[in-house]
Amino acid sequence: MVRSPVHDSTREACLSLDGVSRPEALDCVVSAVVTAVTARRAPRDVATTRRGRAEMALARHAPSLADRVVRRTVAARVTAGAFAKAPLAEGLRRRHGRAD
Repeated sequence: MVRSPVHDSTREACLSLDGVSRPEALDCVVSAVVTAVTARRAPRDVATTRRGRAEMALARHAPSLADRVVRRTVAARVTAGAFAKAPLAEGLRRRHGRAD
């Protein structure tokens, strides 16, 4: 995720990915894109950071573990009230016992 105005609407709807996705530096993203488009062979996956490479590897090689990590992160955000004001997240809150 790159911080940009494209995320303003989700923030306004109280559905922000803040706390779930870590923002990445624009220069790292641009560098990754340039590297990918100028590669002799198109790379399968392109990450912009070391952490991103690790996350992609985890998702590819241990998908059930990646799923548990994501579920736990989302559950923690729901418990913290991150989506309490978002009408679109009603079902998510209900599934986590937080039908506030």
